[in-house]
Formats: sequence, structure tokens, C-alpha cells
Amino acid sequence: MFRKFLLANFPYINNDMKISAYVNFDRTKEDIWIRVGKVKKSISIKMGKCNTVHNEYIYNFTKFLEQEKVPLKIIDIILDYFFADGTRNGTGKRTLTFPDYKLKLKRKIRKVNKYFMKHEDLLIKLINRFVIGSTDILIHGTVDNFTYITKDEIIKLLLSLKKEPSSTIHFSRLIFASKGRNNDIDKFIVQIKWYNLADDIERIRKNLPV
Repeated sequence: MFRKFLLANFPYINNDMKISAYVNFDRTKEDIWIRVGKVKKSISIKMGKCNTVHNEYIYNFTKFLEQEKVPLKIIDIILDYFFADGTRNGTGKRTLTFPDYKLKLKRKIRKVNKYFMKHEDLLIKLINRFVIGSTDILIHGTVDNFTYITKDEIIKLLLSLKKEPSSTIHFSRLIFASKGRNNDIDKFIVQIKWYNLADDIERIRKNLPV
């Protein structure tokens, strides 16, 4: 399996080339680098069914949206959904469970999702921000049993799935969530989750040679 992976992603590999790997100890998207000869590629490794692919301070995210000229009314809905307490800063008292609050915002959630579906250039920027970063390849699984997807394939896959329905605010298959609304620190942290990541990768792998 690993041999096929190397042949697919390092097409000029030969038996005389040195293969080495390095662990990335910084908190960036890539977990390791693999070098074959003079070619080095960054790898992000995921496991399990519910993968958190990104964490970010909520106001850093909304600042990014402002810079991308996202309407303030869309950002306002995102903040309302995120804090789920009737405020845009987390200072309110929650009187509804999140599922009930989400139901209350059903039409507004649909409006936000339609906005991001319509603006594909922005969606690509979000995919890069949340998933790719400087990663060349995303691997899901273990050493003996894994599947993978390249950065270009990630964009292709997520754009193809951007219209799939969801009751949440989402960017294609990337679900927008709070890290924890009951914690004074976590309630300001955005988590982006990619559920059933391995299954989604297999959608595109089936049509590729490796």
C-alpha cells in the first residue's frame, strides 16, 4: 500500500533514491514531511469518523470574513448561531438547547449556507484555510490501512459536495461548530469538523488509479 502511495505521489522515484520522513512539532496543518530524493511533500494525518480539521478564535474568523467582503448580516447570523444565547459575544443566558436554538434559526442558517454555496471563490479560500494550509496530501487511517487525498483533490471533492443539505452552518462537508459553549474559554473557539472523512475520500479515490 505504501509503495503504491509513493509511486503515485513521487512519480520519479527509483530504487537509488533515499526516502526519509520528519515529524512536524509545530501546530500547523501538516503532521509529517516525506522526502524522496530532492522532492519533499507535507502530510496531514487523520483517524476516526469525526475529524476536527481546524480550530480558530471566533473573532479572527469573522475578521477574515469581513476582509472577504462578506455582508455583515451574514456574519451576524454566524455569531448568533455560534454563541446560541441571543448575543454576538457570548454574554447572554441560554434558555434553549442548541438543537432548539438551531431550529429557531432554520431560515437564517439556510440563508448563510446559500451565500457560501454561491460564492465558490470564497469557499475555496475557506477550504484552504480550514483543511489544506501548506499540506500537500491528507492521509486518513493507519500505517497498514489508509486512504489519501491530495490538496487539489480536496478542493475538487468539496466543491462537488457543496450543495448537500445540512441543518447546520457548513462549508460543503465542513461543519461549523463551537468547541464548547459551557466553557468560558472554549466558547470562543470555532471548530471545523469533517464527518465521515474516509468515506468522502473514497468517493474520489474510486475514480483514480491508486
